[in-house]
Amino acid sequence: MGQGSAFGTRILVRRATPFAAIAAIFAVQALADAQPVLAFPLYLTVVLLVSMQQDTVESLAVATAAAVAVLLAPLAAGAGPADVATAILLGAVLFGVALGLGALSRRSRATASEAHRRLEELAEAEQKLRTTLDSAGVGLALADLDGRFLQVNPALAAILGRDRDGLTGTSLVDVTAEVDRPAMVDAMRMIRHGDVARWEGQVMQLRPDGAEVPAALFIAMLPGAAGEKMLLVQASDATANRRADALRECAAAVRQVIASSPGLEPAMPELLAAFRENLGWHEAHYWSSRTEALTAGDELAARAWQAGVLAAEVGAGRSAVGVPVIDTGDVVGVIELSSRTSKRLSDDEVSMLSRAGVEIGQFIRRTETAQALRRSEADHRAIFERSPIGIARIGGDGELLEANPSLLLMLEHDVDTMRSSAWPDMMRAYDQAASRAGKPTFLAGITDGSCVQVRAATGAGRWLWLQLTATSIPDSTGRPEHVLLMIEDVTAVRETSDKLAEALEAQRAAIANLEKLDTTKSEFLSIVSHEFRTALTGIQGFSELIRDGGLEPDELRAYGGYIFNDADRVNRLIGDMLDLDRMESGRMTMRATDVDINDILMEAIARASTSTVTVEFKSDLDARLPIVSGDRDRLIQVVSNLVNNAVKYSPEGGMVTLTSRVEGKYALISVTDTGIGIPAEEIGHVFERFRRVRSGAAQSIPGTGLGLTIVKQIVEMHGGKIWVESAVGHGSSFHFTIPLAPEGAAALQLRHG
Repeated sequence: MGQGSAFGTRILVRRATPFAAIAAIFAVQALADAQPVLAFPLYLTVVLLVSMQQDTVESLAVATAAAVAVLLAPLAAGAGPADVATAILLGAVLFGVALGLGALSRRSRATASEAHRRLEELAEAEQKLRTTLDSAGVGLALADLDGRFLQVNPALAAILGRDRDGLTGTSLVDVTAEVDRPAMVDAMRMIRHGDVARWEGQVMQLRPDGAEVPAALFIAMLPGAAGEKMLLVQASDATANRRADALRECAAAVRQVIASSPGLEPAMPELLAAFRENLGWHEAHYWSSRTEALTAGDELAARAWQAGVLAAEVGAGRSAVGVPVIDTGDVVGVIELSSRTSKRLSDDEVSMLSRAGVEIGQFIRRTETAQALRRSEADHRAIFERSPIGIARIGGDGELLEANPSLLLMLEHDVDTMRSSAWPDMMRAYDQAASRAGKPTFLAGITDGSCVQVRAATGAGRWLWLQLTATSIPDSTGRPEHVLLMIEDVTAVRETSDKLAEALEAQRAAIANLEKLDTTKSEFLSIVSHEFRTALTGIQGFSELIRDGGLEPDELRAYGGYIFNDADRVNRLIGDMLDLDRMESGRMTMRATDVDINDILMEAIARASTSTVTVEFKSDLDARLPIVSGDRDRLIQVVSNLVNNAVKYSPEGGMVTLTSRVEGKYALISVTDTGIGIPAEEIGHVFERFRRVRSGAAQSIPGTGLGLTIVKQIVEMHGGKIWVESAVGHGSSFHFTIPLAPEGAAALQLRHG
């Protein structure tokens, strides 16, 4: 209560003092009868002091009191307007000073408060930074540009084995091992000169007792106070990382030796060296049998052998470990590692050594298996190389992998030629022969060991008959991996067999030919005798009538015409037989000229129309058909024969249609009738000599069966072809092609280009 009264009294005195001062100044002014201007500096001083120390309300109250005091004297003395105006102006100045200084004072106090707050924040941040620095798990320090430590956290002090105060002022170069000191000097120089902004690397740090500690360093440039620069140093103990790297490198070295060595004997010295160099052991030895270890008095190796697990001994001046080499659960050897210093194994090192023992055991088993396989392969290779018959090994894709000397000697090829050309030809021949025999193709997974016989040419051009026996060799999964092909030369046996088969076939062919010739001869004699007998009978009968006389002139002319027609019929038959003989013997020549095939077709229609009234003719000719190249007389013979046949085999009232059009570089001519048609089984024989349709109404129609044979020969001699389309009861269409003349074909190409 006493402190509160004292505080209130002090506030009351502080607030009343300015007003008392103004009253005192006013009293002195009144007693001296002085002008307001003379007292104004005193009033102004009071207002200034109050405005700088108190708040705006108090300063305005004091300024109001001072202004009233300045104005009261002129008003009380009845001064003139000028003096009153001056007093008012002075009062206004006092108000302005109070307001301005009040605002300025508030701003100054706010600025000071903000500066104080920031100062407190900086102090707090610095404290947090120090706390963070001290509690960081990695070593941290601040250093000057020469590398001298300014501040060090406990983690860094622990890494370097020194106290924090002892490190302050110590250079980073001084705590670096001799081997890495040049690199550290270069790093500090590059950072100091601005060549790099930061540097990192792994160096050996030196402890006071001389021990070296691997540390990962990171150094970066930081801006300091007042523009000064300093270095941030971060360090972490890399002992565990380096040990882990050594274990990984040792495991990798062991696997590299295992992967690249052909056997245990050349691999073991390299394996022992990998353990010594990477793990820091001074000596390494391999025991290949327990008896050997017991004989040498090595109890550690014998103990590891018996237990089947890693065994270790640690003493004051020696350390050793026995690593069992295990294959499928059995110990097959022990690797003993020893050191001349006390050395304790970490869990990671124990695990790595145990894995290495298992991997080396598997390697030993693989090498022993490989050696057995090599011996077996050598035996099989000897059989392969010395076999008297040809042997080839074929891959699953059909590629020739290898061929033995007997096969190369048999086919007279080298390996490259055999692989590139001879074998692909032989495989195609195999597939064709297998297909004919109903057997699977070569790459269809042959398993039955069946054989086929093929022909193959040797390098000298001789043809051999080979018997191929293929057997698929499966892989470990049972799927075919490659094919073993046995090849025997059976040329002598096959040639003898073929000669017998050829003799039998020739005998059968000769018998068939004789039978065909006999049939043809019979048909020829039957047809020719029939045709000659028919013609001669007519000639003889009409001649006897003429000889007996008593005929009218009209009858005489008619009988003479009959005799002429029969004689002409015999003459045509003889001509057809002679033409066919000349064509087949190659003695007939064609006189090729430019021929308008449409003219020949129209002439044929005109001749046929005058000699028959039983059928109707129709033409569908291409007016733009180019000229053809051919023998005009022979082409007339072709068209006439086809038209006569169409008329002969068409019923009364039937239709015969002749068409022409361009078909590529050929003129396509068609003669179509609405006659009796040709049975399907006879169509393939209509162009054979003496062949006539023997079914239905066709049997009663006369003919020698030579006309279509001659037509076919003429068309083919012109370079064309002829064919027929027919159905019984629906007529027939004979089509043939004749090449266009060269200029006609060129013009046609230009017209359609």
